[in-house]
Amino acid sequence: MVGKKLASIIKTVDLRKAYRVGSDVVVALGCINLEIEEGQVCCILGTSGSGKSTLLNQLAGLEKPTRGQVFIMGKNISKMTEKQLAHFRQESIGFVFQSYNLLPGMSALENVAMPLTFRGMSRRKRNAIAKEMLKAVGLAERMKHTPAEMSGGQQQRVGIARAFAARPKVVFADEPTGNLDTKTTREIMELFLNFSREQKITIVLVTHDRSLANYADRIVTIVDGAVVGDTPNKSLFDVEKEEAAKRAAWENDQLPPGEEPPEQQPQQEAPPEIPEVDTAFGEGMGKEPEKTPALEEK
Repeated sequence: MVGKKLASIIKTVDLRKAYRVGSDVVVALGCINLEIEEGQVCCILGTSGSGKSTLLNQLAGLEKPTRGQVFIMGKNISKMTEKQLAHFRQESIGFVFQSYNLLPGMSALENVAMPLTFRGMSRRKRNAIAKEMLKAVGLAERMKHTPAEMSGGQQQRVGIARAFAARPKVVFADEPTGNLDTKTTREIMELFLNFSREQKITIVLVTHDRSLANYADRIVTIVDGAVVGDTPNKSLFDVEKEEAAKRAAWENDQLPPGEEPPEQQPQQEAPPEIPEVDTAFGEGMGKEPEKTPALEEK
């Protein structure tokens, strides 16, 4: 993905979000101008209080900006009514949450099939799609299990299957591996990248974890509501696939003459952890910290 210019699918123009706290004005986002390319895995990286979750909420249309505009597929979602936004999200956007956000009384199959009901699909068709998605994430034997009968990693796989089942144009993921161990985190990120590459789906990933950001094609760093870094990145997913292909070629004597075999990379130590931040967003999530009403600027 690095160096390959694609059409923009998300664009912000002079995006600003401010809140009134008593007599003070707190600017959560300054003047943000950002474009995200179609099919790109873009990571918004920042520590607690940096504004990354506010930015994600703006991009997903979950909050209205104080000033500025957000475009997705050329449509100005900042001007849409709540009804228009709901319909647009059903048709074009998927979400993956840190806390999985599955309905406890439903099976894995029912959880994945549920969003497809909003598209008017028959029960037979949506169940067929849900079954294929659960097979794709390795849960063919868990379709009838409820969330309480599954591990955290399995629940997140269901969440991913649900997000991608309707073939959205964009998937927003908020700390999707925050509750998972290292091995499961790696498996979950591989699923994300596989779906993104195969279906050309744009992923916007919010995290405080630099090791997670290494899976992205692009890393946008935000501090105090401002973008302070925007760099392309060769995804760890692509690097590992290239290395695996090279090892396979070497073992089958298919490498060009004179080319050295791939080196086994030593396992790197995990970077120091940055304090966790509650970045939950969207309906059905745990309660967010209460905010004062947004400041309407003229």
